[in-house]
Amino acid sequence: MGLNANTIVQVLLRERIKLSASVLAILRDVHGTDDVFQQVVLQALESAEHFREPEHLLAWALRAARHRAIDVLSKRGARCLDQAVLEQLEQQWVAGRSEDLSSRLDALQHCLQKLPERARQLVRLRYEEGLSCTAVAQEVHRSVDAIYQNLSRIHRQLRQCIERELGIADRPPLGETLS
Repeated sequence: MGLNANTIVQVLLRERIKLSASVLAILRDVHGTDDVFQQVVLQALESAEHFREPEHLLAWALRAARHRAIDVLSKRGARCLDQAVLEQLEQQWVAGRSEDLSSRLDALQHCLQKLPERARQLVRLRYEEGLSCTAVAQEVHRSVDAIYQNLSRIHRQLRQCIERELGIADRPPLGETLS
């Protein structure tokens, strides 16, 4: 007997950040990521009898989401990350704890709100709207180099803020271990 629909939805919603992160790394498109997540949930519900435990469901969902994201990219005529890189990322996502990802996402949201409006605008254009740095530069009437420098500074500020929020300044990044 497979997992019931309620359990499938609970597991996939609990692991949504992990699944979405895996798709977003491939698609680089927030709206497309949401579409793929919804398709994976529907497919999981249709195939409920195949899943014996939540771990099996999650492993399947990560793989299904990855394949759907690659299909979407192919239809767009865009290039995808190398399969070996995707395999390594998938291993990290399976090994990562959702609580860590949730905490980091909450900290990121908090830190984004601390940024000046101009910095938030760059982040919005680059990551929410998915514009290239060249397109962002054109949109805000600045040079591409200035955009790269600003985004680099913003990334550094966000990383430092997140580390302060989580109290992990002395710990390695998620997925790495101390030697």
